[in-house]
Amino acid sequence: MRCILRAAAIIGLVAFVLGPSAFAASLSDFQVYNDVDAGNNILLRGQLYVPASYATDPTKPRPLILFLHGSGESGTNNTSQVNANIDNLLAAAKDRDAFLYAPQTNIGWSNSTLFDYAMAMIDRAITERNVDTNRIYVTGLSMGGGGAWNFLNQFPDRVAVTVPICAVPPYPSFNFSELLDEPIWAFHGRFDTTVPTTVTRDMIDTFLTLAGQPLPTYPALNTFGPNVQYDFPPLDLHYTDWRGSHGIWGPVYATPALYDWMFAHGVPEPATSLLVLAAFTTFTFRRSRFRATTPHDRISCC
Repeated sequence: MRCILRAAAIIGLVAFVLGPSAFAASLSDFQVYNDVDAGNNILLRGQLYVPASYATDPTKPRPLILFLHGSGESGTNNTSQVNANIDNLLAAAKDRDAFLYAPQTNIGWSNSTLFDYAMAMIDRAITERNVDTNRIYVTGLSMGGGGAWNFLNQFPDRVAVTVPICAVPPYPSFNFSELLDEPIWAFHGRFDTTVPTTVTRDMIDTFLTLAGQPLPTYPALNTFGPNVQYDFPPLDLHYTDWRGSHGIWGPVYATPALYDWMFAHGVPEPATSLLVLAAFTTFTFRRSRFRATTPHDRISCC
């Protein structure tokens, strides 16, 4: 049994290390997916990954992941947002038979009009490609992580799951009290010097305060030690305090339990208790042991 477990661990490590090179995101995986006005002027540039199985079964409802890039991918070339940052996210979309929509901006993700355009393109995919309207998942990194918060704030009834990674702050008008029941799993690196870790921790604490829950004790900033996982039932709110700096999205997007949790959701939401059980028992088995420290804190070994 130990030999089998060691072999599985080695295979998993090799897959993780080789993942970005073996499954690198390429423009050849995507189709240009721009929003244009009546005069054919581009309102929002974008790329769309269409699952391979769509060609033989176009009527099957499939989920869609909206990915919002960081500031380093800003521009108008409609290519920069498809890079190594989403290697593992694209691999997951392929594995889970999901669409992946990656728009591009050069003015940041704090413009509500851009989100209207993005939602218009999602609605177009719903109409033209039978995307499952109840399974729209939103994620983003850094500037795009703030965009993920903002997109949820603008369309809370349309978004099934939100996954911000090392996110900048959202709109000042972000409506925490109206989003308490939304499924959220946030990640932030403990060594982040680009966007302070406290930005995400403060977001989590604000949700918990409004819910009347005690605040967790976080690890000291810039300290070594394992990733620390927090979940806060009955809220479907989760936070991973990652041992890393700003660019943690590669390993985050390679976390199988994230997708087990994500794809278990739809709108309207299933019972939170069932989702917590499904996601975090998987997280426990797939990311090795956890040691409970408080009702909210779990420390992983990796």
